[in-house]
Amino acid sequence: MVYILYNPESHCACDTDSFLEKAKEIFKNKDVSVKSLMEIDNMKVFFDTLKSDDEVVLIGGDGTLNVFCNNLRGYEIKNNIYLYKGGTGNDFLRDVCKDEFDTLEIKQINEYIENLPVVTINGKEYLFINNVGFGIDGRVCTKAEELRENGKQSINYTTVAIKLLLTEYKPCGATVTVDGNMRRFRRVWMAPVMNGLFYGGGMMPAPQQDRNSDDISCCVVHSTNALQTLMIFPSIFKGEHIKYKKKVVTLSGKEIRVEFDSPKDVQIDGETIKDVSVITAEKYGTLAKRDKNLLAQAK
Repeated sequence: MVYILYNPESHCACDTDSFLEKAKEIFKNKDVSVKSLMEIDNMKVFFDTLKSDDEVVLIGGDGTLNVFCNNLRGYEIKNNIYLYKGGTGNDFLRDVCKDEFDTLEIKQINEYIENLPVVTINGKEYLFINNVGFGIDGRVCTKAEELRENGKQSINYTTVAIKLLLTEYKPCGATVTVDGNMRRFRRVWMAPVMNGLFYGGGMMPAPQQDRNSDDISCCVVHSTNALQTLMIFPSIFKGEHIKYKKKVVTLSGKEIRVEFDSPKDVQIDGETIKDVSVITAEKYGTLAKRDKNLLAQAK
Protein backbone atom coordinates (compact mmCIF):
# COMPACT_ATOMS: atom_id res chain seq x y z
CA MET A 1 0.00 0.00 0.00
CA VAL A 2 1.13 3.54 -0.77
CA TYR A 3 -0.09 6.17 1.69
CA ILE A 4 -0.18 9.69 0.28
CA LEU A 5 -0.17 12.33 3.03
CA TYR A 6 -0.99 15.96 2.27
CA ASN A 7 -1.06 19.13 4.33
CA PRO A 8 -4.34 21.07 3.89
CA GLU A 9 -2.85 24.04 5.76
CA SER A 10 0.20 24.52 3.53
CA HIS A 11 0.62 27.67 1.44
CA CYS A 12 0.07 25.56 -1.69
CA ALA A 13 -3.12 23.89 -0.44
CA CYS A 14 -5.09 25.40 -3.33
CA ASP A 15 -3.23 23.04 -5.69
CA THR A 16 -3.70 19.94 -3.53
CA ASP A 17 -6.05 18.16 -5.94
CA SER A 18 -3.57 18.58 -8.79
CA PHE A 19 -0.68 17.31 -6.67
CA LEU A 20 -2.71 14.31 -5.49
CA GLU A 21 -3.66 13.28 -9.01
CA LYS A 22 -0.05 13.48 -10.19
CA ALA A 23 1.20 11.50 -7.19
CA LYS A 24 -1.46 8.83 -7.75
CA GLU A 25 -0.38 8.53 -11.37
CA ILE A 26 3.20 7.79 -10.30
CA PHE A 27 1.97 4.87 -8.17
CA LYS A 28 -0.91 3.82 -10.45
CA ASN A 29 0.13 0.17 -10.35
CA LYS A 30 -0.16 0.01 -6.56
CA ASP A 31 -2.99 0.34 -4.05
CA VAL A 32 -3.14 3.96 -2.85
CA SER A 33 -4.67 5.53 0.25
CA VAL A 34 -4.88 9.32 0.63
CA LYS A 35 -4.85 10.95 4.07
CA SER A 36 -4.73 14.49 5.40
CA LEU A 37 -1.93 15.06 7.91
CA MET A 38 -4.58 16.72 10.09
CA GLU A 39 -6.34 13.34 10.38
CA ILE A 40 -3.30 11.68 11.96
CA ASP A 41 -3.23 12.38 15.70
CA ASN A 42 0.01 10.52 16.36
CA MET A 43 2.49 9.99 13.53
CA LYS A 44 4.42 7.30 15.41
CA VAL A 45 1.26 5.29 16.04
CA PHE A 46 0.36 5.65 12.36
CA PHE A 47 3.72 4.20 11.32
CA ASP A 48 3.29 1.35 13.80
CA THR A 49 0.25 0.24 11.80
CA LEU A 50 2.15 0.04 8.50
CA LYS A 51 3.46 -3.15 6.96
CA SER A 52 7.17 -3.36 6.13
CA ASP A 53 6.57 -2.98 2.39
CA ASP A 54 4.13 -0.06 2.71
CA GLU A 55 5.39 3.26 1.34
CA VAL A 56 4.62 6.85 2.38
CA VAL A 57 4.46 9.85 0.05
CA LEU A 58 4.48 13.30 1.65
CA ILE A 59 3.09 16.14 -0.47
CA GLY A 60 4.43 19.52 0.55
CA GLY A 61 7.48 21.68 0.96
CA ASP A 62 10.10 22.40 3.57
CA GLY A 63 7.67 23.44 6.32
CA THR A 64 5.52 20.33 5.89
CA LEU A 65 8.60 18.11 5.92
CA ASN A 66 9.88 19.87 9.05
CA VAL A 67 6.66 19.15 10.97
CA PHE A 68 6.62 15.57 9.70
CA CYS A 69 10.18 14.90 10.91
CA ASN A 70 9.68 16.57 14.28
CA ASN A 71 6.58 14.44 14.88
CA LEU A 72 8.67 11.32 14.21
CA ARG A 73 11.70 12.28 16.28
CA GLY A 74 13.03 9.28 18.17
CA TYR A 75 11.20 6.83 15.88
CA GLU A 76 13.13 4.42 13.69
CA ILE A 77 11.57 4.69 10.22
CA LYS A 78 11.60 1.39 8.31
CA ASN A 79 9.31 2.27 5.40
CA ASN A 80 10.27 4.06 2.22
CA ILE A 81 9.47 7.79 2.47
CA TYR A 82 9.05 10.00 -0.59
CA LEU A 83 8.58 13.77 -0.87
CA TYR A 84 6.48 15.13 -3.71
CA LYS A 85 7.38 18.68 -4.75
CA GLY A 86 4.44 20.67 -3.39
CA GLY A 87 5.96 23.60 -1.53
CA THR A 88 6.68 27.26 -2.16
CA GLY A 89 10.47 27.26 -2.18
CA ASN A 90 11.20 23.51 -2.21
CA ASP A 91 14.75 24.19 -1.03
CA PHE A 92 15.20 20.69 0.40
CA LEU A 93 14.45 19.08 -2.97
CA ARG A 94 16.46 21.78 -4.74
CA ASP A 95 19.44 20.54 -2.72
CA VAL A 96 19.01 16.77 -2.78
CA CYS A 97 17.85 16.55 -6.40
CA LYS A 98 20.72 18.73 -7.69
CA ASP A 99 20.59 19.06 -11.49
CA GLU A 100 17.33 17.08 -11.67
CA PHE A 101 15.38 19.60 -9.58
CA ASP A 102 13.51 21.16 -12.51
CA THR A 103 12.36 17.82 -13.93
CA LEU A 104 12.07 15.53 -10.89
CA GLU A 105 8.75 15.75 -9.02
CA ILE A 106 9.29 13.08 -6.38
CA LYS A 107 12.30 11.83 -4.41
CA GLN A 108 12.92 9.10 -1.85
CA ILE A 109 14.29 10.91 1.21
CA ASN A 110 15.03 8.37 3.97
CA GLU A 111 18.80 8.94 3.93
CA TYR A 112 18.40 12.72 4.24
CA ILE A 113 16.10 12.82 7.27
CA GLU A 114 17.67 10.19 9.52
CA ASN A 115 20.15 12.41 11.39
CA LEU A 116 18.89 15.98 11.25
CA PRO A 117 20.43 18.68 13.45
CA VAL A 118 18.69 20.21 16.46
CA VAL A 119 18.20 23.86 17.36
CA THR A 120 17.33 24.92 20.91
CA ILE A 121 15.27 28.10 21.31
CA ASN A 122 13.91 29.28 24.65
CA GLY A 123 14.60 25.85 26.14
CA LYS A 124 12.72 23.91 23.43
CA GLU A 125 14.35 21.68 20.81
CA TYR A 126 13.40 21.55 17.13
CA LEU A 127 14.82 19.44 14.31
CA PHE A 128 15.55 21.46 11.19
CA ILE A 129 15.76 20.36 7.57
CA ASN A 130 17.51 23.20 5.76
CA ASN A 131 18.25 26.08 8.08
CA VAL A 132 17.50 28.32 11.02
CA GLY A 133 17.26 31.93 9.85
CA PHE A 134 18.20 34.43 12.55
CA GLY A 135 18.07 38.15 11.81
CA ILE A 136 16.50 39.90 8.85
CA ASP A 137 15.72 36.53 7.22
CA GLY A 138 13.65 35.58 10.26
CA ARG A 139 11.89 38.95 10.14
CA VAL A 140 11.09 38.45 6.44
CA CYS A 141 9.12 35.31 7.32
CA THR A 142 7.22 36.92 10.22
CA LYS A 143 6.44 39.92 8.01
CA ALA A 144 5.16 37.60 5.27
CA GLU A 145 2.87 35.92 7.81
CA GLU A 146 1.52 39.32 8.85
CA LEU A 147 0.83 40.22 5.22
CA ARG A 148 -0.87 36.88 4.65
CA GLU A 149 -3.06 37.36 7.73
CA ASN A 150 -4.10 40.73 6.29
CA GLY A 151 -5.33 39.06 3.12
CA LYS A 152 -2.37 39.37 0.76
CA GLN A 153 -2.23 36.25 -1.42
CA SER A 154 0.93 36.66 -3.49
CA ILE A 155 4.07 37.50 -1.50
CA ASN A 156 7.51 38.12 -3.00
CA TYR A 157 9.97 37.36 -0.22
CA THR A 158 12.84 39.17 -1.95
CA THR A 159 10.75 42.34 -2.19
CA VAL A 160 9.80 42.03 1.47
CA ALA A 161 13.47 41.61 2.41
CA ILE A 162 14.55 44.71 0.48
CA LYS A 163 11.80 46.85 2.01
CA LEU A 164 12.70 45.70 5.52
CA LEU A 165 16.39 46.30 4.88
CA LEU A 166 15.76 49.88 3.76
CA THR A 167 13.14 50.78 6.36
CA GLU A 168 12.33 49.16 9.69
CA TYR A 169 15.00 46.50 10.27
CA LYS A 170 17.88 47.53 12.52
CA PRO A 171 21.08 45.45 12.82
CA CYS A 172 22.90 45.02 16.11
CA GLY A 173 25.94 43.34 17.57
CA ALA A 174 26.09 39.55 17.87
CA THR A 175 28.31 36.87 19.34
CA VAL A 176 28.79 33.63 17.43
CA THR A 177 30.38 30.63 19.15
CA VAL A 178 31.39 27.59 17.09
CA ASP A 179 32.59 24.48 18.94
CA GLY A 180 33.64 26.68 21.87
CA ASN A 181 35.43 29.36 19.80
CA MET A 182 33.73 32.74 20.26
CA ARG A 183 33.74 35.64 17.79
CA ARG A 184 32.19 39.07 18.17
CA PHE A 185 30.56 40.96 15.26
CA ARG A 186 29.12 44.47 14.96
CA ARG A 187 26.04 45.51 12.96
CA VAL A 188 24.91 41.97 12.13
CA TRP A 189 22.08 41.77 9.60
CA MET A 190 21.73 38.01 9.44
CA ALA A 191 23.36 34.90 10.86
CA PRO A 192 21.52 31.86 9.46
CA VAL A 193 22.63 28.38 10.52
CA MET A 194 22.60 25.98 7.58
CA ASN A 195 22.22 22.22 7.38
CA GLY A 196 21.46 22.19 3.66
CA LEU A 197 22.70 24.29 0.79
CA PHE A 198 19.60 26.38 0.05
CA TYR A 199 16.93 28.44 1.76
CA GLY A 200 14.60 31.28 0.83
CA GLY A 201 13.86 29.89 -2.63
CA GLY A 202 17.41 29.28 -3.78
CA MET A 203 19.72 31.47 -1.68
CA MET A 204 23.07 29.89 -0.74
CA PRO A 205 24.42 31.64 2.38
CA ALA A 206 26.97 28.86 3.00
CA PRO A 207 27.85 27.59 -0.51
CA GLN A 208 30.19 24.87 0.80
CA GLN A 209 27.62 23.35 3.16
CA ASP A 210 26.80 19.67 2.60
CA ARG A 211 23.79 18.21 4.43
CA ASN A 212 25.47 14.80 4.41
CA SER A 213 28.46 16.09 6.39
CA ASP A 214 28.80 16.03 10.18
CA ASP A 215 28.92 19.84 10.36
CA ILE A 216 26.51 22.76 10.10
CA SER A 217 27.48 26.28 9.00
CA CYS A 218 26.68 29.87 9.98
CA CYS A 219 26.92 32.79 7.56
CA VAL A 220 27.35 36.17 9.27
CA VAL A 221 26.67 39.34 7.25
CA HIS A 222 28.03 42.19 9.35
CA SER A 223 29.63 45.64 9.58
CA THR A 224 27.64 47.15 6.70
CA ASN A 225 25.06 49.87 6.29
CA ALA A 226 21.73 49.28 4.56
CA LEU A 227 22.95 50.21 1.07
CA GLN A 228 26.06 48.05 1.35
CA THR A 229 23.93 45.13 2.50
CA LEU A 230 21.55 45.73 -0.40
CA MET A 231 24.48 45.47 -2.81
CA ILE A 232 25.59 42.17 -1.27
CA PHE A 233 22.11 40.63 -1.03
CA PRO A 234 21.56 39.56 -4.69
CA SER A 235 24.86 37.68 -4.76
CA ILE A 236 23.62 35.30 -2.04
CA PHE A 237 21.50 33.53 -4.69
CA LYS A 238 24.70 32.38 -6.41
CA GLY A 239 26.81 32.03 -3.27
CA GLU A 240 29.07 34.81 -4.52
CA HIS A 241 28.62 37.00 -1.43
CA ILE A 242 31.49 35.21 0.29
CA LYS A 243 33.94 37.25 -1.82
CA TYR A 244 33.15 40.20 0.48
CA LYS A 245 35.50 38.80 3.08
CA LYS A 246 35.42 41.86 5.36
CA LYS A 247 31.62 41.82 5.46
CA VAL A 248 30.72 38.12 5.20
CA VAL A 249 32.07 35.31 7.37
CA THR A 250 31.13 31.63 7.12
CA LEU A 251 31.85 29.40 10.12
CA SER A 252 31.37 25.63 10.35
CA GLY A 253 31.29 23.13 13.21
CA LYS A 254 29.18 20.68 15.15
CA GLU A 255 27.70 23.19 17.63
CA ILE A 256 26.87 26.81 16.78
CA ARG A 257 25.50 29.37 19.22
CA VAL A 258 24.29 32.77 17.99
CA GLU A 259 23.36 35.55 20.41
CA PHE A 260 22.09 38.94 19.26
CA ASP A 261 22.36 41.99 21.51
CA SER A 262 18.65 42.65 21.01
CA PRO A 263 15.89 40.13 20.23
CA LYS A 264 15.35 39.16 16.58
CA ASP A 265 12.86 36.92 14.79
CA VAL A 266 13.74 33.35 13.85
CA GLN A 267 12.47 31.06 11.12
CA ILE A 268 12.99 27.30 11.16
CA ASP A 269 12.44 25.98 7.64
CA GLY A 270 9.91 28.79 7.23
CA GLU A 271 8.13 28.35 10.58
CA THR A 272 8.57 31.45 12.75
CA ILE A 273 9.32 32.42 16.35
CA LYS A 274 9.38 36.09 17.32
CA ASP A 275 11.74 38.00 19.61
CA VAL A 276 14.53 35.50 20.23
CA SER A 277 17.90 36.45 21.72
CA VAL A 278 19.85 33.17 21.53
CA ILE A 279 19.81 30.01 19.44
CA THR A 280 22.02 26.95 19.80
CA ALA A 281 22.21 24.48 16.91
CA GLU A 282 23.95 21.12 17.05
CA LYS A 283 24.55 18.24 14.67
CA TYR A 284 25.18 14.90 16.33
CA GLY A 285 27.31 12.12 14.92
CA THR A 286 24.53 9.54 15.14
CA LEU A 287 20.81 9.28 15.71
CA ALA A 288 21.54 7.28 18.86
CA LYS A 289 23.43 10.22 20.38
CA ARG A 290 20.83 12.78 19.36
CA ASP A 291 17.75 10.91 20.56
CA LYS A 292 19.15 8.55 23.19
CA ASN A 293 16.49 9.49 25.75
CA LEU A 294 13.60 9.12 23.30
CA LEU A 295 14.93 5.83 21.92
CA ALA A 296 15.31 4.47 25.44
CA GLN A 297 11.69 5.37 26.22
CA ALA A 298 10.51 3.59 23.07
CA LYS A 299 12.05 0.26 24.10
